[in-house]
Amino acid sequence: MQIPEWYTGSDESGRVAAGIERAIERMDERTADHTDVADLEKLLATEEEVNWRNFLLGLVGTIHYDLEEIDSARTVLEESVKSYKPYIESFDDVLSVYCQSCYTLGVILFDDSDYSEAIPCFLRCLPYMHEVYDETYIGHIYTFLALCLSWTSQAGYSAVFSEAAAFIRRYDCESMEQLMVAYGDTGEIDKATDVFQLLQRHCQDYENYDRVLEYAEQNLGESGVVPAGLVSDRMGTCVCGISTAQRKPAPSGLNMTAT
Repeated sequence: MQIPEWYTGSDESGRVAAGIERAIERMDERTADHTDVADLEKLLATEEEVNWRNFLLGLVGTIHYDLEEIDSARTVLEESVKSYKPYIESFDDVLSVYCQSCYTLGVILFDDSDYSEAIPCFLRCLPYMHEVYDETYIGHIYTFLALCLSWTSQAGYSAVFSEAAAFIRRYDCESMEQLMVAYGDTGEIDKATDVFQLLQRHCQDYENYDRVLEYAEQNLGESGVVPAGLVSDRMGTCVCGISTAQRKPAPSGLNMTAT
């Protein structure tokens, strides 16, 4: 069996590479199940290279997550993420699943309200995310970081990532609401008011617009009246809440073709 160039693990039989290809194809199609988990766990008996072992564990954990087996996903992904060795050459070859594992584990911890533990998971994505993710997932990472930092009383850092999220997400309503609150938390009331006025102008159909008005009335002294003549071309379409799509892991991004 021919060994594909993208695989740099220890198995010379080709079985590990073939098993990875099969599992990732089914994961990307959202059809992976316990059969794939069992097959990947069998490959762990063959694979000896440390980063590729953690790659396999990352796939197992992600399948558990897709099957809504959250406790199992958390256990496997925690083991996988902490065991990678980014200082050896093979790390570059497993980067896609490493980042996917960090993101998915971060979402699990976020949903468990374990924000301080979620922060390092999302931060681990930052150095590599432009190699792995498109703008949609980059915006999600920034948003999760902004919320986690805000909810752990780190307002200054939250504002930084709130600005980044709003930029990457093309100033949609959810990210602008978060930016308004972040500026309010740092005492930058003029900026918070500016953002609120943009929300008034562009987001009155936003699902959480009443919450925006309530925040402004309580913290900014604003009445909720749209200022006359307010113009901006920076706002995008409304995106309401941290959606299910944002919680889903991205496709693996593994390049199966030789380079």
